[in-house]
Amino acid sequence: MNRPEAPPHEPGLLVHRREPERSEEQRVEEPAVASIQEPPTPPKRRRLLRRAVLVLLLGLAGISGAALLWRVLHVPSAPGILEASGRIEGRITTVTPKSLGRVVRILVDEGQSVSEGQVLAILDDQAQRERIRAAAENLRSIEQRLQSADTLLAVSVEQVPLQIAQAQDALNQAESGLATARANMEQAARDAHRDAELRAQGLIAAQQAETTALRAEVSREALKEAEANLARAQKGLAIARLGLQQLEAQRRDRDSLARQVRQAQAALAEQESYVVDFTIRSPLTGTVLTRNIELGEHVTVGDTLYTIVDLDRLYLKVYVPEPDIGKVALGQDARVYVDTYPSRPFPARVSKIYQQAEFTPKNVETKEERVKLVFPVELSLVENRGGLLKPGMPADGVVRVQKDAPWPQPTSTAGGKLDRLLRGPAGSAGSSDPPAPR
Repeated sequence: MNRPEAPPHEPGLLVHRREPERSEEQRVEEPAVASIQEPPTPPKRRRLLRRAVLVLLLGLAGISGAALLWRVLHVPSAPGILEASGRIEGRITTVTPKSLGRVVRILVDEGQSVSEGQVLAILDDQAQRERIRAAAENLRSIEQRLQSADTLLAVSVEQVPLQIAQAQDALNQAESGLATARANMEQAARDAHRDAELRAQGLIAAQQAETTALRAEVSREALKEAEANLARAQKGLAIARLGLQQLEAQRRDRDSLARQVRQAQAALAEQESYVVDFTIRSPLTGTVLTRNIELGEHVTVGDTLYTIVDLDRLYLKVYVPEPDIGKVALGQDARVYVDTYPSRPFPARVSKIYQQAEFTPKNVETKEERVKLVFPVELSLVENRGGLLKPGMPADGVVRVQKDAPWPQPTSTAGGKLDRLLRGPAGSAGSSDPPAPR
């Protein structure tokens, strides 16, 4: 049976032909025919296109914003003005003990203001107090010995001259007795010789001659006794004069004891000074930066107990590139700006210029990255009313290297421009900066 031919279909159109009905068995046995994959629909393609455009716009906006921020922050310095960055520092005083001890009281903590001579902490040491008692006992013992030496010396001073005088008198008497005995002996010898001649001539009796001879013999014995007395008197005088040497020795011993007393007094005073130094006092008026002790802690000589800084003597340490260091001179006026008070300038002066260059510190950002060598320069702050500035605060320094150069206005700096971009015109209400000093 001839079937009519199907009309031709247009390209791109799907023609659905109606198949003849088949039995259930035929439908089960016939394998499944793969479905034709349709191309993506136009709405899905549009969504992909919109996402690509959005990513491109965001990238362009980020690049534009970064370029704008770079132009805002990288403002060239005004003529005659040199800008540098750094951190505020101070003359830090370290408080150390002069003796070891145990911390028994802490009266001051970090951040507190202290005055010169104010008590910061109190130490104590039982061993030190025992040393003081021993030194005091030694002093008392030496003082007693000195007192005895003084008494003995005073007696000797009176006694030795008397002994010498007495010995001298004895010597004088012995010399006089010797002279008398010699004269008597000589006279008795002459009498005995004369009587002996007269007896030989029979002019006198034998008894008289014997008496005269006996008297001469007694005179000779008396002379020997007088000579012995003289020798004893001479020895007594020599012994008495040795008392002078003993007196000098006693004086030396007394002086030595006096020196020992002074040494013992000095030792006692030194030990007592350690107890006085148990009271830790502030050497200056300033602010406590750190406290490195706790109650009950044992400290030794040289340990750091506190660090104190005088907030009225702060300075900004900036780093000037090598090509610009020749423009900086001591005494030049400067101004310091901190992030906390961006619109308030703090007056300063160039107080120190280091003579040796160094590499740029890692914690300081410089505008010219190609310049590696910098010179540290200290800008001493003229005042710090209310202690607004603290050590460690990052800050920017502006040095007027030309006397007639005008100071840049805070609102015209990079921070001011960025502030106007983010918050609107400068000078709006709600600023937290304190009023600038007049």
